[in-house]
Amino acid sequence: MRPNTIIKLLATASLAFIMTLGAAGADERPKRIVSTNVCADQLVMLLADPADIASVSSLAADPEVSNLAAEAARHPVNHARAEEIIRLSPDLVVGDVQTGRHANSLARSIGVPVHLVGWPSSIADVERIIVELGKVVGRQERASRIIADMRRRMGPRPDATVTALVYEPNGLTTGKGTLSDDVLAQAGLLNIAGTMTSGAYAAVPLERVVANPPRLLVMDESYAESSSRAQALLRHPAFAALEGKTSIYRMKSRLLLCPGPWVADAVVALRLLAFCFPTAMHLHGTVLLAASSRRYRRLPRALRRLAAP
Repeated sequence: MRPNTIIKLLATASLAFIMTLGAAGADERPKRIVSTNVCADQLVMLLADPADIASVSSLAADPEVSNLAAEAARHPVNHARAEEIIRLSPDLVVGDVQTGRHANSLARSIGVPVHLVGWPSSIADVERIIVELGKVVGRQERASRIIADMRRRMGPRPDATVTALVYEPNGLTTGKGTLSDDVLAQAGLLNIAGTMTSGAYAAVPLERVVANPPRLLVMDESYAESSSRAQALLRHPAFAALEGKTSIYRMKSRLLLCPGPWVADAVVALRLLAFCFPTAMHLHGTVLLAASSRRYRRLPRALRRLAAP
């Protein structure tokens, strides 16, 4: 983009922002929110009124990574470019520390507030992030209701009785100090990543997983049709050797990719597996359990609905 064009856009954007400030006396809630990252997108759509959202990022409508893909289709799309942000005349930009750094910097330079969504390392972090954005968009009560519903669905943390491992593309595992580790613990599962690596995030060779398998292997089901080497590892024929020793549960990574109430969905599904182990059958994110089985009759009512054949 030519310098003269940028200057004109900046002048227009600055004038629009000043006019927005003048009209904000009666209601200080932001009215033109632009989000530039898939995690920010989902939280904005969750907390803000649809009429107050000016644009979401291009990934917001991708159902492989977004839990609110259908909702995202109703909003204009941006690609976190500075010139796009200027044209949208936002009164709040919501992003993260990695995506759209130049756009964030430019927004700040013309006086537009920028809120960065952090990366959670625990369920408590997820709650904190929701509360913080709820305050920024003027929807604290809505944020409180979301958190209360999450806590109700997850319930108290049970004792860990079944070993588990989250295994992602490229053989990435998640250990202590990660959201995945906390979700496993909340579901009553014992994460064995710490026995295979000392880091919070590390790649573990397939051979090592097969040689020392957990009782439950949670694998990424996102982009299942992808031909990439990273995804192909999760479909390696070597996993056939685990039959009879390990149950494999394939779950969409979007449940753990971004902070939000969908984290509770992951906890509930995994707790069901831990509770029913080893009589549950697992297929591409679906949990099946015979309604006549003793374990089914022992399930809490909320879990029965998930386990119903």
